[in-house]
Amino acid sequence: MFNKLKHKINAKKLFQGEEARFLLATSFKISGVYLFTALFVIYLIWLVLAINNVFFEANGFMDIPDLRSAYFDFITSRLMQNFIYICILFVILFFLSLYLGKILLRPFKTIGEYCDSAIENKNEHYNPDIFSDFKLLTRFSDFFFRYILESRNNKKLSPNTIPPTFSKIHGPVFDKVFFFHFVLFISIIAISSSILIVSLTTDTYDSLIELALKTLPKNGKEIAYFFKNQKYIFDSILWYSITLLILFYSFLAFHLYSKVSGAVFGFFSTMRSFMKGNLKARVHLVGYPHIRPFSRSFNKYLDSVCREMENERKS
Repeated sequence: MFNKLKHKINAKKLFQGEEARFLLATSFKISGVYLFTALFVIYLIWLVLAINNVFFEANGFMDIPDLRSAYFDFITSRLMQNFIYICILFVILFFLSLYLGKILLRPFKTIGEYCDSAIENKNEHYNPDIFSDFKLLTRFSDFFFRYILESRNNKKLSPNTIPPTFSKIHGPVFDKVFFFHFVLFISIIAISSSILIVSLTTDTYDSLIELALKTLPKNGKEIAYFFKNQKYIFDSILWYSITLLILFYSFLAFHLYSKVSGAVFGFFSTMRSFMKGNLKARVHLVGYPHIRPFSRSFNKYLDSVCREMENERKS
C-alpha cells in the first residue's frame, strides 16, 4: 500500500518539474500539429460527403433503399476506421516527440549531471556527445571542464587563453549541423503524417467512386461523371493538408530550436568569462525555465570550485 502511494506521489512530481513540462509541451506541439491537420482533413471530407448526400436527395437517389443504407454505412465505417489509425499514429508521434525533446535538453542535462557529480569527485569523467549535440556547447564545455580539472589539480585558478575560434563569438550561433539533424527528425514525422493523410484521402475517394458505380442505376452516367470529377476536390484537400503540415512543422522546428539556442550561448559565454578570470560569472537565463535546473547545478559547481580554490589559497 505504501509503495503504491509513493509511486503515485513520484509520478505526480515527475510532471511538475520544468524539464517534464517542456517535454510534454514539445510532444503536444508536434503531435498536435498532425492531429489538427488530420481532423481538418476529415472535416473537409465530411463536407464533401454531406454535399453528396444533398445531391443524392435532390435527384431522388435516396429513394433507392440499397443506396441509402450503403451510403451511410460507408460514411460510418470509413470515419471510424480512419479515426483509429489517426489515434494510433498520434500516440506514436507523442512518444517520438518526447525523445526529440530529450535530444534538445541532452547537452544541458549532461552538464548538470556532471557538475553534480564533479563537486565531490573532481576526477569524474565528462563525456559530451560531440556527434549529435550543439557543436559550440559540447566542444567548449569539454575544453572548459578540462581547464577546471587542471586548475583543481594545480590548486589554483589562473586566467586561460581562449582559442580564436571561440573568442570571436559574441552572440548566439546558428548550429547548422545540429539544426539539420533536428529538421531531419521533424521531416520524418511530417512525412509519416502526410502518408497517413494521403492514404486517408485516397482511400475515401476510391471507396466513394466504387460505391457510386455499384449502387447507381445504369442510366446514371452523368452522376458517375460527377463523382469521378470529384478527384480534383480530393486532390486539393490532399495538397492543402500537406502544405499546412510543411508550414506548421517548419515553424515548429525554428520555434523549438529557439527554446535552446539562446541558452547555449548563455552557458558558453559564462564558461568563457570564467576562464578569462571573471570568477563571479554565472549562468543567468531569462525565459528558459526548462533549462534552469541544469544552470543551477552548473552555478553550484562554479561556487564549489571557487570555495575550494579560496580554501587552498588560505591554507
